[in-house]
Amino acid sequence: MKLVMGKSFIFLFLFFILGSCQSFSEEQPHKSIGKGEEGFITDLDDKRILIKRTYYKVKNHTYIQDEHGAKLSYSDLAIGMKVKPWYGGEVEESFPSKADAELIRILKDEESLEEQKAVTAALEHVTKAPSQRFMVLEIIHFPSEHVYNIEMMNRSNLDASFTVTVDDSTEEILYLK
Repeated sequence: MKLVMGKSFIFLFLFFILGSCQSFSEEQPHKSIGKGEEGFITDLDDKRILIKRTYYKVKNHTYIQDEHGAKLSYSDLAIGMKVKPWYGGEVEESFPSKADAELIRILKDEESLEEQKAVTAALEHVTKAPSQRFMVLEIIHFPSEHVYNIEMMNRSNLDASFTVTVDDSTEEILYLK
């Protein structure tokens, strides 16, 4: 009788332990990691980073690094930097969309730094008030013409994008269309 009660107790104990593990995993599902679009930081506000059409929220666990893996902090980020973002969980469908940043990798290769100069010049040229926010949708370099064409959009005017042409050596704005 004692042996049966002992085995029953062990069985019930294991049943409750396994049952509680199951409910814990249901309450906290595994967060999936996704890769966002590589782009340029065009807004830094309240631990949020605007890259293309997505705001990435920087949390305490968000890892920020350069392309060699050196750890950086939020204060190292700057408008115009070229980055690769990774996010956790789902992307909230809004405009701009929203996601939780897991990793922000800053690109510091020669090409990225040259593009950063052109993007920064374009942003400075089109910004008329501190409250304005722009998105860099695409950048194309035409080396034979020595220019970058930067497709941008004003966050408050979602109807149309525009192109800023920037000289690749002087960062002079050549054309705004």
